[in-house]
Amino acid sequence: MPNAKVMGGAARVNQSIRLLKDEWLVTEATWGDVVRRRFEERYLAPLGPAADAAILGMQKMAEVLDQVRRDCSDRSEAP
Repeated sequence: MPNAKVMGGAARVNQSIRLLKDEWLVTEATWGDVVRRRFEERYLAPLGPAADAAILGMQKMAEVLDQVRRDCSDRSEAP
């Protein structure tokens, strides 16, 4: 099982991005000018791919941490 703390962090990142997107959609009803579109393109659009990359990295890190834990526990059990 991947490291629970790291995976919990990944889940929080994912949930935060989802919440941000939902809240951003709400602003569309009252804010639809060029400044909004520029803000979205410059700051919000890159967040999705960056968050995906971070989550993938966190998943890989969790796997590495679990492997290290297994390797260390195997050594401590050796005669």
